[in-house]
Amino acid sequence: MFNAENKSSGYWPSPDQQNLLEACLLEADAAREAWEKWKHADIDNLDQGSFRLLPLLSKKLNELQIDDPCLAKLKGVHRHFWVRNQVLFHHMTRLLQIFAADGIRTLVLKGAPLSLLYYGDLGLRPMSDFDILISPGDRDKALRLLRENRWQPIYFPSFDDLSDSYLSFATSHGFRDSDQREIDVHWHLFPTCASQHCDQGLWDRAEPFTYNNLRTLTLSPADHLLHICGHGAAWNEIPPIRWVADAVTIIRATGERLDWDLLVRESQSRALGLALRDALTYLHESFAISVPADCLQKLRSLPHDNIEKFMLRAQNAPLSKRGLGMEFRLLYQTYRHWISRENVPGGFATFLKVMQHTAKKTSLYEMYGYAIRQGFKRFSN
Repeated sequence: MFNAENKSSGYWPSPDQQNLLEACLLEADAAREAWEKWKHADIDNLDQGSFRLLPLLSKKLNELQIDDPCLAKLKGVHRHFWVRNQVLFHHMTRLLQIFAADGIRTLVLKGAPLSLLYYGDLGLRPMSDFDILISPGDRDKALRLLRENRWQPIYFPSFDDLSDSYLSFATSHGFRDSDQREIDVHWHLFPTCASQHCDQGLWDRAEPFTYNNLRTLTLSPADHLLHICGHGAAWNEIPPIRWVADAVTIIRATGERLDWDLLVRESQSRALGLALRDALTYLHESFAISVPADCLQKLRSLPHDNIEKFMLRAQNAPLSKRGLGMEFRLLYQTYRHWISRENVPGGFATFLKVMQHTAKKTSLYEMYGYAIRQGFKRFSN
């Protein structure tokens, strides 16, 4: 039996979060029972991960014809996210049309296609930003267009600080406009697989995605599911528990279209087999999600080296629990991956660059100051 309590707290739900997820995603009496366990929670003081699930909870309570004083507030949260997502979609559509006019193909990720293709309601899946994938060869062109249209890179003062070294190290970066809307531009989907052509299969399997006058692409169902499980398998200040709702919704909405064999193969090629194995086992046992037995068996029998096991454990651990040994080893594995992928010369100077780029600092001097402050905070807690 899968037991999330034996896992680190990164992306596994707490008991209260588990009750909320079950109230949103289970059926009939099981959902009612979970609701009874959770309904005493203080809606006004939820963690942000739980707050993002409230539109789904509103929908479920309506389906179950449960009348509760909090229902008006839940409906208000749903309306709020519906309006916010509409505005975000409108402005991002304009930007992607600018990209298309300059010959940049885009593949829309996460919230946008999930809302329309799987949830079927723009208000059910809150979005804080917009995520797209472009080809590595279009990266510089996309950066030029973002600069020309007055977007600014997050973390850095200007586009001039996005050095060639940083861009070869990173697989994505976030940008913000004057109205604080954000877009994450990915030129590789997974940091674990970032060679020049490793995402070609994603583009070959991509499916049309249309919204108003925008015609672009999105991931196939299997690639969507792997991205959700892989992206969720990392600690975040905002509990990333909505990966559970996203994964359940994809599997239920896709049905027989989901290519489970492809899912297993892709997880292995991207060093995500362990994360996917744990995620699907949890979904199967906690939410009665129908996962083919041979799929789980293949995932359990995949070879997993010690590096993959360590990377999953480290990325899933909260920063406060990593310790200096784990932090150093994580940086070292990132360093090895970068020099092998980009043919970067190895050495101590390159390792310092990995530290700088990981912290998203413009110089080694700024990185040193950041490291000292973080160390002081870590030891003073």
